[in-house]
Amino acid sequence: MHKIRLLMALLFCFIMVSGLMVSNLPQAKAETASEPNDTWRQVDPNDIQIGKSYLIVSENGALTNAQATINTPGDVTGDTQIGMASKPVTIEDGLITSEVTGDMVWQFGLGANTANASGGLGEGPGYYLLNNAPRAGGGTEPLRRESSFNAQHAPLNTTGAAINGNQQSVLMHVLDEKEGTVSLYIWGGNNQWNFALTSTEDGFTAKSKAASATSAAQLLEQMQESPSLRLYEPNVTVGDQHYVMASSGENGSISPSSLAGHVWVNDGEDVTFTFNPAFGFEVDKVTVNDEEVAVTDNTYTIKNITASGTSIHVTFKPASNAADLPFTVYNDIFSVGNVTTAVIIDLGEGNAANLADLSADMFTAAARNTRLDGSTVIFDGLRNITRVYVNNDPEPLGYISPAPGSDDLVTDMPASGRYIIVEFEFWNANGYTSGAMVSGNLQNAFSALLNYRVNVDREIKLTDGTTITPRFTQEAVVNPALDKFVPDKTNPGGSNMDILISIDESWEDLGPLPLFIYNHGGGRGGPSGDYFAPVQTANGAAVLSKRQLENPGKYNAHIIATQNHSNNQANNEALMAYVEKLAAEGKVDLGRIYMSGFSMGSMYTIGFYNRNPEFLAAIVPLAGGNLPTVEQLTANPELTKTAIWAHTHKNDGAGRGWTEYFTTGAGASCLYSEANVTVLETNQAFNFPYYGFDWTPHETEAQVFSNLIGQSNASFRYGAGHEEFADKNIFDWMFAQFRAENRIDDLKETVAGLDIVHGNKNALMVKLNNAEKFLADKKHDKSAQAVNMLNAFISQVNDFVNSGKLTEEQAIEMIFAAEETIRYINYINNLR
Repeated sequence: MHKIRLLMALLFCFIMVSGLMVSNLPQAKAETASEPNDTWRQVDPNDIQIGKSYLIVSENGALTNAQATINTPGDVTGDTQIGMASKPVTIEDGLITSEVTGDMVWQFGLGANTANASGGLGEGPGYYLLNNAPRAGGGTEPLRRESSFNAQHAPLNTTGAAINGNQQSVLMHVLDEKEGTVSLYIWGGNNQWNFALTSTEDGFTAKSKAASATSAAQLLEQMQESPSLRLYEPNVTVGDQHYVMASSGENGSISPSSLAGHVWVNDGEDVTFTFNPAFGFEVDKVTVNDEEVAVTDNTYTIKNITASGTSIHVTFKPASNAADLPFTVYNDIFSVGNVTTAVIIDLGEGNAANLADLSADMFTAAARNTRLDGSTVIFDGLRNITRVYVNNDPEPLGYISPAPGSDDLVTDMPASGRYIIVEFEFWNANGYTSGAMVSGNLQNAFSALLNYRVNVDREIKLTDGTTITPRFTQEAVVNPALDKFVPDKTNPGGSNMDILISIDESWEDLGPLPLFIYNHGGGRGGPSGDYFAPVQTANGAAVLSKRQLENPGKYNAHIIATQNHSNNQANNEALMAYVEKLAAEGKVDLGRIYMSGFSMGSMYTIGFYNRNPEFLAAIVPLAGGNLPTVEQLTANPELTKTAIWAHTHKNDGAGRGWTEYFTTGAGASCLYSEANVTVLETNQAFNFPYYGFDWTPHETEAQVFSNLIGQSNASFRYGAGHEEFADKNIFDWMFAQFRAENRIDDLKETVAGLDIVHGNKNALMVKLNNAEKFLADKKHDKSAQAVNMLNAFISQVNDFVNSGKLTEEQAIEMIFAAEETIRYINYINNLR
């Protein structure tokens, strides 16, 4: 047994709950072998074995599981890219003799490449590269790339399982058989986004040959130009070896094991496994090759191993004295999307714990999050816990500000409380952290099933001196900002669009309210039937919903998030009919309809506006679409009455076009009643939790909806709104816009042309003249009298319809003009 333990240490098969390929919610915190190998030797890439440990080394050093900022001058993303750091190594006589640390060691697990091979690339399933770095950001997740954001470089990290197979499965191409050099790459098939793992002096990134779809030939050229990689293994002479697959269920671990589940054993030797229940649990069942076996003192020995493939698996059950404690998974909304920030444990009515008796190191929290189908895993691992405290209500009291943020946001933590708040790290200087984003990442939105598990390593002490051995049970998943939305359809059976709508119930007291419509970017609408997908990633509708919670009474409005929108008039008419129905029910103010969207959603927003300008009070397009020309504005003056505030990055597609539009084009023609543009130098967001984090040029949503107007780092500004709203946000500007005007002159002209008797015509004209006289009185505020006259006008028009003196068509036109004038009067009064 001594030889086996020594071999396991030398191979750096870390003691884990279980590996990614065979695990179910890893529980225990990772441990590494205590004694590193003295030397590492180069390995033939054709001899790579699943589950063994290797170093990946380039001329710039070894790939490590630590984030780094990689210089990438000249790329469309700017000058830098987030990637993985490298560590220098010392090679003597072909052996690495410098220190090898845990964050440099990777295990090759069986991958899941599903792309069609092309040009000699993409053959086979590839690998997962698994690492267990003992630091923030470490874990059992595979090395993977993030979405490329239409850039030549894609961020590398190990922050979670993949969105799809080809974002986590790494393939290997042998560059030089004699030298043993290889290239690691991610293959999506011809004309897909394909990236080669490339090293620089600063670290590793995933690079594409072109900032567009990359072919097999282009990718192969990229591999040849990039610094080649060599693989190293521990310099230990061993005979024939076989592996046992060792895995565990949740709430405990098995040792030895490895990240990929493989435990390597010399031919003919025995290996003893130890089963380690979490606190409050005990061994339930142990199976070897799916047959249950008897266990002694939580150990079992497999003897005389002569072939690979034997499997051992252990499950755990609650101890007989464990008591159920329910917990809630708590999600919050930030401008970047839906984020899981905490779990909230309920000690029960009449129970409470003292803050002084709790600490973060008591708890571990694991998640296995999947898409709605339950099979596609988007995260499987531990969450980093930043703090544990108590509260008297089931909600966080704020969060520890992520680096490089401000002081702790929690200013008053109770000494005792019924609820235990287990707060997670969800953001750092490099972006969102492992398992935080509900939809996986910023792109390709979808809803997720969040399955969390909480464990503790000791009894929970209550304020009355008693203790609980807990068995934590997930009860619910909540997000106060998103839970207000319900799915609906604009026109079932016709030109339909799925939507989410949040109805602000204050309309019952305040009357018709504004409506904000937000249109998601491409890829963020989610699959059919996944109604909440559009609000999972960066989304203006979700952000406004949260602002309503944070500022009661300030942003009273209904909110619609559209899904998988079609940019055509039939779609627009279905949406308008839906909104007009809400207005007829007294819920929506048709003079305060606002629309915004990002990228493809911005194109939808501008398309809707170009076709139906009279329907919108203001639009906020972000990063996409063609605004009207001078000729179009002149031909249709209704376009000029919709207020505009456009946002784009200077290096994004709309950057140059919109700069010219608001410099010498139609935007600067003085035809618009209210027009603004912010062309951004960076996409930095400066408020919590970002504190200066910068996105690639296309990604404007977070900074637009997070920053105050004056905070944004802009290279070009146009419009009076920049100064007037410098200390306010985009919603403040938007809610100050309204679509209404004094239509009394139009009404007088219409009445004069009516074919009715003089007395009836005069009765209508008198009311309009009186309303006009009241509004013209500058010494006294007689707006209320003017509104009364217009309401009397509307009442008389309805009477004339009932008596057959006017048609319904005539009445609708006049009533709409009178109501718009009333809205105009009310808005003017509100602005005074």
